Parts: sequence; structure tokens; C-alpha cells
Amino acid sequence: MTRQSRLWATVLALAAATSTVVAGAGPAGAAGPAPAGPAGSVAGATTHKITLVTGDVVRAQDDGRGGWTFGVEPAEFGSPVGYAQFTRKQGDRTDWYVIPNSAEPLVASGVIDQELFNITGLIRQEYDDARSDTVPLLVEYAEDRAAADAVLPEPAKRAAKVERTLPSARFAAVAEAKENAGDFFRGLTGNRAEKRSEKRSEATTLTGGPRKIWLNARFRASLDASAAQVGAPTAWKSGLTGKDVTVAVLDSGYDTAHPDLAGKVAVARDFTGTTVRDGRGHGTHVASIIAGSGAASGGKYRGVAPDARLAIGKVLDDQGRGQLDDILAAMEWAAGEAKAKVVTMSLGAYPTDGTDPASRMVNTLTEKYGALFVVAAGNDGMARGVTTPATADAALAVGSVDKSDQLSPFSNRGPRLGDNAVKPEIAAPGSDIVAARAAGTQVGEPVGESYTRLSGTSMASPHVAGAAAILAQQHPDWRADGLKAALVGSANPVARRGVSEVGAGRLDVARATSQPIRSTTSSVNAFLTWPERDAQRREITYHNSGSAPVTVDLDLKLADDKGQAPSERLAKLSAKTVTVPAGGTAKVTLTLTPRSGKPGLYGGVLTASTADGTTRVRTPISVHDETESHDVTVKLLDHDGKVPGRADVLAFNVDTGETTKWSGETMRLPAGRYNIIAVFPSPSAGGRLVQNMMAHPGFRLSRDSTVTFDARKAKKVSVTTDQPAARGGGHVVQLMSQNEKARSGWIFSDDPRFVEVYVYSPPGASEPSFSYASAARLEDPEVELYAEKPRRFEAYSWWARNSARLEGTQRWPMVHAGHGLPADLSRVDVRDKLVVLDLPGDTGFEELSRRVNDIKTRGGRAVALTNQQESAGPQGQSLALPTLEVSHTSGPLFSEAAKAGGAEASLTARGSSKYRYELVNPEAGRVPNNPAHQARTADLAAVTMAYHGGTAEKPPVSDAYFEGLGTLLGTFQTRRAVPHAERVEYFSPGTWRIGVSADYGPPDIVSTLRHRERLERGKPARISWNASVVGPALSGTTGGELGGEEHPWVWLRDREALDVTVPLLSDAAGHVRSADPDADKGSTSLSVEGQVVGVQNRPGRAVFPLSDRQARGQVRLATEMTRDQPWWRTSTKVSAAWVFTPNRAPGAPMPLLTVRYAPSVDLHNRTQGDREFTFPVTVSRQDGPTDIRAFELEVSYDDGTTWRPAAVARDGDAWKATVKHPASGFASLRAKAADMAGNTVEQTIIRAYQIGG
Repeated sequence: MTRQSRLWATVLALAAATSTVVAGAGPAGAAGPAPAGPAGSVAGATTHKITLVTGDVVRAQDDGRGGWTFGVEPAEFGSPVGYAQFTRKQGDRTDWYVIPNSAEPLVASGVIDQELFNITGLIRQEYDDARSDTVPLLVEYAEDRAAADAVLPEPAKRAAKVERTLPSARFAAVAEAKENAGDFFRGLTGNRAEKRSEKRSEATTLTGGPRKIWLNARFRASLDASAAQVGAPTAWKSGLTGKDVTVAVLDSGYDTAHPDLAGKVAVARDFTGTTVRDGRGHGTHVASIIAGSGAASGGKYRGVAPDARLAIGKVLDDQGRGQLDDILAAMEWAAGEAKAKVVTMSLGAYPTDGTDPASRMVNTLTEKYGALFVVAAGNDGMARGVTTPATADAALAVGSVDKSDQLSPFSNRGPRLGDNAVKPEIAAPGSDIVAARAAGTQVGEPVGESYTRLSGTSMASPHVAGAAAILAQQHPDWRADGLKAALVGSANPVARRGVSEVGAGRLDVARATSQPIRSTTSSVNAFLTWPERDAQRREITYHNSGSAPVTVDLDLKLADDKGQAPSERLAKLSAKTVTVPAGGTAKVTLTLTPRSGKPGLYGGVLTASTADGTTRVRTPISVHDETESHDVTVKLLDHDGKVPGRADVLAFNVDTGETTKWSGETMRLPAGRYNIIAVFPSPSAGGRLVQNMMAHPGFRLSRDSTVTFDARKAKKVSVTTDQPAARGGGHVVQLMSQNEKARSGWIFSDDPRFVEVYVYSPPGASEPSFSYASAARLEDPEVELYAEKPRRFEAYSWWARNSARLEGTQRWPMVHAGHGLPADLSRVDVRDKLVVLDLPGDTGFEELSRRVNDIKTRGGRAVALTNQQESAGPQGQSLALPTLEVSHTSGPLFSEAAKAGGAEASLTARGSSKYRYELVNPEAGRVPNNPAHQARTADLAAVTMAYHGGTAEKPPVSDAYFEGLGTLLGTFQTRRAVPHAERVEYFSPGTWRIGVSADYGPPDIVSTLRHRERLERGKPARISWNASVVGPALSGTTGGELGGEEHPWVWLRDREALDVTVPLLSDAAGHVRSADPDADKGSTSLSVEGQVVGVQNRPGRAVFPLSDRQARGQVRLATEMTRDQPWWRTSTKVSAAWVFTPNRAPGAPMPLLTVRYAPSVDLHNRTQGDREFTFPVTVSRQDGPTDIRAFELEVSYDDGTTWRPAAVARDGDAWKATVKHPASGFASLRAKAADMAGNTVEQTIIRAYQIGG
């Protein structure tokens, strides 16, 4: 098989409801709404290609409606495709993880960051292959490896570059070249190609210097009445303005000419490779909240600490994004070289448990320098959503409230992931904050030329940082812990909000600087382990800086997330009152007793206050009384009754949706119901791989338990048809758990000719949240390679990349030629033979090409490689002979056969398959008693697929997914179909989503036409793909580039931005498809009342700021696209321009008109020449029916150089257009339409269809 048509395992899919638009009747001459397209047409899919740190390649297909399918190609061809998958839900966002079996033990042991396998997270951070040719890593290394050349083991160095070292934290930023990612990973794990076997890696540590590999994550940028709201003016009256205190602002730089920052910046440094100039506007806004003078507003928009010194570190680019290693370096600079007392970071990445590199750096630098890091909690509005580095123990995490002290809806909430610690610890104003606007930036809502209004925890954090500067001026000897405890302890309570939302409450710098009593403890966190009964104790110390003793009453209030208080025995204070002597301290003990009531998580505040309320110290508290938990031990027996090696285990909690993964025997889990899945390989024999997939659905855990999986009880999975030639293709077996909260499971896939999968679950074990499924795409094999003599067997093989190809059947003598070096070739006769080579696994393409050339010169006919790690050559450069790669399971047998005297081999190769069977066998609740599935062609749904256009070099490829078990089932396998041809294909009856795109790279096409239809036995169907005219369409709705809630293609988002997605390459059947970043060039622009708002260099896709005032005017949206590719013959240039008045209702579609054509074309997208030609035309409006008052159409036969009018006649709600064709060439179409509301469109398609041959 080629890499392009290589097996892709369907790793997971999220089912999504398919929205349709119901067409209104409308009056005669009215345009209908944008049509839903043919029965089952759905939003076009976008495929994101992501190369993982392991070298495995994931193709993540987003259908724009929240539907996802993930296909995986293993780094090492011929390896079984085994992957764990699970979801992690954060608020409204669900992230999808795919972990290859080669990495699972390393992830489970904690030496590889799980975020390196967060597929949706990598796409969101623009680490997909279309936007990054490296995998950005942060390598944690041992102390003795500080030198850059010692960070990586030697084998890994050849595939990666050390870009920066951070010796104080023992981190190194490493760029792993994606094209060599497999070599890099093998170098890290010590699994060299020469040592490969079918047995999965059981390594749980890395070789050489690295201790752990992290994702070098991207971070993002997460005043009028606000200064008074936090009590700053009261502090100013006492002379506390932050004078002589340095506050570092790690953000997007600053406007060096802004009046409010004049004389404020003591030092500035860029860490992004640009300059300190703020091209985003975020950093300037943040800096002025801290120390702005308000000069441009007559003092109105003054900062919280107007006399503080600023140290500006630019770590975010002009799009508001930053790289982790840049941020780590800036943190060290700020606390060390810049000597900042306070460091504010209005940025974040993703929620963590506080052990990630950024959090650890905060803790390290805080301990070393005493600087207080004030960090935004994040703006996703999520519970358990506080992002790194706010999750650091030492960080002061800040949430947001509005001007009425109500929680801002965007503010992330706690508790912290993992240990449920208090985060955020404090809140501050972050909604609608007016502060300095950087010149030339459009972020936020401008307030005059010098200011802008922004909302976010990014705005709340600098309020706290300014307060910290004021407090540091008052107490210059205090370190970070003292500043943090004083700020948290003096916070004002926020009504009806708990500790997980606002910590101790809203910032009150006036109280922080004036009251004499403070706690030295900023928060209390406790985890009470089940079944321990021994109490834990925490001491809270109060300090009195006043000249008289102070007596405070102690009041502890705790509650769970439902507002229910715990048993009084859970948390008890040693005293109800305590007197703190003047200049001294007093302690109170908090005793926490486990198993004293209902277990769970309880949060609240310990308040120490005087009777008159003038003094009040608040200490936020989180207590997790663990629920009942037990050990689960998984025992395995192989087919021979012996204990195999390590298994990969997933335990899915049926009630909570939480997934626990481990690679070993025993794990501790909360009592409850679980679906337990274990997978492990068995030793292979005869070149066939054996995989075992075991499950115990609905296992009840109420005590320490052992689950035994015996492979001798398992049954073999098979899928066959009554067409014996359809024996190749791909076969997937999955064991999956899912509920409304989460999804997890294990998937295994490979060619059905060379793999055996055995499945088992205990008799009677069943659980509705569990499912089994097998899916197969069966075809005649692309490559059939047999050793014919001395004994006949089939070898698992595929075409090497850049190989010359054959079709048909060949039979040759074969000979083994060692490594293919001249000395090896001189010892054998290769003439007219298939030459077998055992190459060193890291042989590069250039060296391989030389050896193949040498074999051709000596008369060889073809080459088979039995130990080669695939490496691609330059585009357009081919190997001189047909060259096959043989899997590492078949390779040793094939190599031995070639060494025997008189050896012969046969090869049958096909460019495309005569057959296509898409088969599924789902079973809800359990593993079936008989997993063998035999399908009869007569019982299947027959579909005639018409593949229009394409070329032999770039033919169409197709995938298919069955809607079942609440998800999408399929193989994600693609294989080339014959271009401009038809084929009858067979499907299991049911509802299918079928997609067609151009063959994979180069260029790598990611946009897919997609169709949804219920297919039935005995009801033949026909689906047409890529028929002309291809052009703009706005059918139905979309879910955006990373799924999410349904919304129109072009709409007003959040009342402040015009979100534009125009599928410019939708086919005549109504299948929508967007322009492709690798193949297409163009732009999208927006103007309001003749003034340009913005231009973005992406055809059909943009987001433009659009204020409410602008949305009341006349808007012009324009987009253009050019596809200059030898395999794309029609619709080579597409452009459209709309003039309209926006619909200002939230989430409403814009009133955009589109013109659609459906000429009668053949499979080459050609019409007959030298005659008159009539075809239908429709005009639709995205938001519903409208009366069309004017329509005209022009045609060009010289690619738009000259135009002539076409005759158009009304045909009901549509038109018929008539043109006179020349003998040959192409027809281009230019249309103009206007409706009664004044909305217009001008749409041009160059080479809309071909004329003649």
C-alpha cells in the first residue's frame, strides 16, 4: 500500500446532530433560504493533519458541526495500529486525546506530557502540520545535562534542535522535526529500528538525559471606576502609590509613545523575536491598569499604583499568542535581572494540577527571589478551568468580577485540577475596564483615540498586581508569601459566590494596607484519604502589627457544590475567639477528621473578625474527604495460559465519566461501576499479528478486587463478504465507553489479511454505556506480494514513498542482496530479479535512491525493503525501480525466503479497487458471543458513486462513517478511486456520512465534501461528487473550525465581531467545501461605509471587529480565491463581493446572497461545444427567503478577459440561463443579483466548466 492509501484507523468520533434548513415557500420570484442541499448534504469537513511526538500521524476531521473523526497512521508501517482515546471536558469545550500504544506506558509513568496527544488542543494552538513543521517540546533534563549538546541522547539529536536552555529550571526548548519524528522518538526510548519486533514497547523511562518531555505549549492573552472599586484612592491618600516598586508585565509589549506610560517603563525586553512594540494592544492596556498616569484623560483613567516602575517583557505576539519557553525565560528575567517585586501575567494555557513547567517555574522563582507572581485565572468560564501558570502553589490566581461585584461570566472557576486546591484565591474588577489603547490596534471597544474597553481576567490581574505594589511599598521587607496572604486575607466577600469562584473575595487594597491583623496563611487545602481515620491538623497563624492586642471571633463555614454543609465533625477549630497580642502572633488549629460524614469536596472561608467589623481576615479553605476507594488488580493470561507482558488498561467510571489509564496491574479507584478494558498483544507467528481486546462492562467495585482476562476464552473477530476478491482494505475493532459527560476506549486496526483480533467479556457482563464495534472497508488489495518458492506465503507490503509503480501481475526470481552496497551487489546476480534488501533502519532517501539506481543499472526489475524506516524524498523525485516496503512481521520470513536457492516472488498491483464494501457490526452493552460477521452483497445498500473531475496524479479518495451507538463508526481508511468515473459501492444498511477529497499531498488537501444519507437494502442510491459548477454556497450552518455550537456561516459574534466562513468550493450537488490553506491563495476583506476595517490573507475565512455603530451602516464583504494546481481544471478563480446591512440580532446570519449553477456535465465536468446550452441558476439568501429584484449573468470564454451577456429567463423561483458555446475551451460566469432589501452580490467563477474535449 502507498502512504496515501495506507490504512488509517478510525480512532474516535463524536456524533453530532445534523441541522437542516427548512425552505420557506416564498412568493413567486423569491429566493429561498440557503438550501440544505440534497438529502443528507452536511457541512464540509476540514481535515487537520497532526504529526505526534511519536511520529504517528493523525488526521483529525472536523465536519464543522461538532462531529469529529480521527484517523491514525503509525510511525512505523507494518505495525499494528493500537490507540487509547478519551475525552476531557472543560466547560463547553471537549478535548480529544489519542495516545499510541508506543507512548502509553511513558504517559502512564509520567515521563511524557499527556498534552502532546491532545489532538484538538494541538490544532487550537496551531501545531498541526499545515501551520508547524516541528513538534515544539520542552525537555526536562537531569542536573548534569545543562549543556545544550547533552540534553538529548545522541540518536535523538539528528531529528531535533535544542533552541534554548533554562538551566535554573533544567528545561530545554527543543524543536522536533516532524519529518523525522519517528527517529526522534525511537532515540528517546532506545527502540532503534534494528531492534524492532511486534511486541509493544514496555519502556517507562527515557534514555539519556531527558527526565520528562513536555509540550512547549502556546499561551494566550487571557479604568475608570475600577481603581476606586478596589480601594486604591484610600491607599493613595496615605502616600501609598507603588513608588520605588518594580512590577514586571509579561504580555504583548507596550506602546512606547502612549502618554499614560511616559516615564513609567524602567526596562523592557522582547522574547518573541520581534520588538517590544505592542501590536496587539493587550500589554499596553494591562500595564496602564497597574501604573498608568491617566495623562491622556486628565487623570480619569489612572492606574492602581501610578508611581510603580514597570519592567515590560514581551512574550505574546501581535495575535496574543506566546510560546512556553519564551514565557519561562521572561519569568526568570523578570524576577532575576529586572528585580521585580511583583510579576503580572495576564495569560494562560490550559488547566493543570500545578505540576506543569510554567507552574513549577513560578514556584522556583518565588522561592529564589521572593517575587509575587499574579496570574489571570483564564477566560473560558469553566469550573476546574484555572489555567497554568495560575495553578502554581505560589501564584496568586485572580478571577474577575464586574463593577457590581458580581462574578464575571467568563471568569474561570476552581478548584484546581487533581488535588482540588483553592484556585483562584482572589477576584478583582475585570469587566468593561477602560485603560490605555496602543496606537494602531483595534482590540476591544475604543474609547477615544487613547483608550479602549476590555474585559477579562487579564484586566483583573493587573488590579491585584498594582495592589501588591502598594503593599510592597508599605512593607518593603515582605516576600511573596506575605504579600499574597495579606491581599487574600483582606478581600471583601462576594455575595452568593463560593471559594471556587472568587477565592476569599474581591480585592480591597484599602483594607490590606490599613488593618493590623493578617494571617500568614493565604489558603488551607486538605485531602483526607479513604479509609484513613486519623485526623489532620492545620495551624493558622495571625499576626498583629498594631500597638494594642486585638481579639477576633473565628467563624468557619464550609459547603459542597450544592450548598450543603458537612458534618460538624469534619472541620473543627481549637477556639472560637483568639487574642493576638500587639506586635505578636496567635495560632489556631483546624482539625480535619476523615469519614465523619458524607464524603466529598467542601470549600469555604475561615473569617477572623473583630466585633465592630473594622478588622476582618478571610482564609479560603478546601477540604476533600475522599470517597470510598479500592484497589483493582488486572490479571492476564495469554492463549498459551502464560502471563503476558504489560497490558494497557482503561477504567471508565459509568457514573462520573472519568477515565483512569494505567499500564500495569493495580490501580486505586473510587467505589462504583466501571467498564474495564485491557488490551495486550500475543506473540505473532507466520507473519501475522495477534491482538487481544478484553472488557468487563459494568464491573462493580466495592472492595479490593481482581479482574482476570483469559485470552483462551476469547473469540476471533472476522468480517467477510461473498466477493472473495475483496480481501484487503482495513479492519477496525473498538471497545468504547461513553455517556453524556465523556468518552474513552481502545481501538485496534490493521489489514485483515495480516492481523488477528480476539475479543472477550465475561458471560452476562453488560452495561449500556459500553459498546463493541467492528468496521471494515474491504477491497481488492492494492499490493499482493507472495513468496512463491521455496514455500508460498503472502507478505505484508506496500509501495515505498516516491516509488515507481506497476500495475498487473509480475513473477520474478528473487535474490537477497544484503544492504545493497556495491560490495553486496557484486556477489549476486540481480538481473531480471526482485532484489530484497535488509537496510539499516535509518537509511535516508538519498542513500536509498543511490542503491536502487545501482540495482537498476545492474538489471534488477524491482526492490523489496525489509527493515526500512520510511523516508520521503523531494517532491517530484522518484526511485528508479518499483520499490516495496515489507512489514517488520513479514520481513524476516521474506528475507529468509530470498536467501534460499531458486526463490521466486509474485506481485499483483492495482491502482484502484473494483470493489468497495463499507461494513459495520455494532453491539451495544457487551462484546458479542460471535464476533464473526459475514455480509452478503444482496443484503447491502448499493450506491453508485459518480466521481467528477480529478486526475490520475490527484484522484479522489473517499471515507465513510456509520451513525451508530451514539457515535460515528468506520475505518478512516482511504484509497484512490478512479477519477472521472463511476463505481457501485456497497454499505451496511443505515445512516452514513460519506466524504470525498483530493488524494493526500502534496499539496495536502484538508477540505472534504461530505454527504449524509440513510442507505437501505434494495433501494439503489446515487451520489455525485465535485460536479461543476463549483463555487460559493452557504447551505445550512456550521460549527466553526474546531466544532462547537452551530452557527451561521457568516454571522455577528458576541455583538462585536463579524465571523466569516464562506465555502468557496462547494459542488453542484450542494456539498459545501472551503478553500484549502495548502492549495489556495486569496484574501477576505471588510469595509464599512467605504472605510476598510481589515484585510486577512485567507480566502473565505476571517474575523473582523465590528462595533454596534459600524453594524448600523452599509457593509461590503469581499473574498477571492485562486487555485493554481495542475490537477484542478475548473473554478480556478472564485470571487464574490456582498453589500448588505448587517442583521444585528445575536447569532443571526448575515443577509448574503449566493448564486448557484447546475449545468449538465459529464464526469470530466465537460459540456458539448459549438452549440447553444441552457442550464438552471438559483439565488439563495443565507438568512431566509427574499424577493430578488434584479439578476444578470455574463459569460466569458477567455478566462474573464472579455464578457458577454447571457440570456436569462425566470423559471419559477429560479432562472434558466442560455449561452452559445464555442467548439472547446472553458466557460467563466459572472453574476450580479440584488434583493428588495438592497442586499447585493457580485460573484465570478473563472473556468466554471469545460467545453468540449
